[in-house]
Amino acid sequence: MATQLVLYEDEGFANLLPLVFWRSVFELQVGRKILLDRTTQRLALPVAGVWTRDWLAKVSAQRCGAPANQPVQSGTILANGRWLVDEGVEFPHAPCVGTISDEVAYIGCDAELAERMTPADLLDAERRHNLLEGIPRKPASGRLIRYPWDIIADLPALLASDWSSSDASIESQLDPAVTLTDSSQVHVGERTNVHPTVVIDASRGPVYVSYDVEVGPHAVIEGPAYIGPGCKIAPHTWVRGPNVIGPLCKVGGEIINCVINSYTNKQHLGFLGHAYVGSWVNIGAGTCNSNLKNTYGQIRVPINGQPVDTGLQFFGAVIGDHAKIGINGSLPTGCVIGLGASVATSRFAPKYVPSFGWVTDDGIKNGDHLRLLDVACAAMARRNIDMTDDEVELYLELGARVSDFESPGRSPG
Repeated sequence: MATQLVLYEDEGFANLLPLVFWRSVFELQVGRKILLDRTTQRLALPVAGVWTRDWLAKVSAQRCGAPANQPVQSGTILANGRWLVDEGVEFPHAPCVGTISDEVAYIGCDAELAERMTPADLLDAERRHNLLEGIPRKPASGRLIRYPWDIIADLPALLASDWSSSDASIESQLDPAVTLTDSSQVHVGERTNVHPTVVIDASRGPVYVSYDVEVGPHAVIEGPAYIGPGCKIAPHTWVRGPNVIGPLCKVGGEIINCVINSYTNKQHLGFLGHAYVGSWVNIGAGTCNSNLKNTYGQIRVPINGQPVDTGLQFFGAVIGDHAKIGINGSLPTGCVIGLGASVATSRFAPKYVPSFGWVTDDGIKNGDHLRLLDVACAAMARRNIDMTDDEVELYLELGARVSDFESPGRSPG
């Protein structure tokens, strides 16, 4: 029987909130690909299904193109959605468990184990432990993503591992005046328009510019970097590697060490550094974030309202999907802006803004998620995209769900 691959979520998803309220863990952008695509490529196995939270199942099935939360059969490999897989994984005879630092990376199912397990079991640490007790374990290669800053810290290595010498190609007509530093590390896709004054500098890592991209006058793109399909890079933009942008983003100003997911706009002057930004986010003109403390100390980030030490000197922000930040916004070091939150204040934003929070100079208020759904739909309509019925249902569900995970108010920073 052919091996089948099913990606699953475990309880670790909670440490990746608010980024995974609107998506499953394996939909997170990591390097040039989402985790699902990266895993299937590394394991050379097509995805046969996904196991996720029940309230995400319909949307995950649509986006991943695979059935959600269906029973599995003997021979199935259940791969942790947080697993950054290395090349050349060899799975032992089932049943088996692959571990990384005592966390489960994958489960090889025989008929008995496949029949006993459910998606809910893998989301509960105690139930999973009891189900897998006594099954042979083997150390697995690679690593597991624990927090959003793991992705940001790993960006140089991720982008380097995504690059292949066969990627080096210029598929659009470039003016001879365009400055290319180390063209053997540059890809420019079809129908991409690069202004003659642009600099693409791959001396410190590969630069992959996809198709249908517009790069405006005097923009500088430094590697390692990935610019996804349909992106627009505004004039005078400084993309300081490493960065992952897009697809279909509009960016400007100065950007360093960021992941910016699809349909997000940050197209005006301002600084964004060491940040993971969700989809459908709008960042207003002149907005800047801090990615370094005045004390040069290690940064703590309020995950679900509770401070967690990153062990890093540089980390800027986590910004959830559909968040809106007004003009001249100021985001403090290591801040978290929740799903659908709105920040419009003349002061520094709070270090922690809960999902659907509404921040003004009067403080933080709970936003009306029904009104914010209308805003989200209007923003998507501007790009000629309609929110699906299942996405509408998910957004409404999240209006009640977010409080199960997030602590109210502002956490210490």
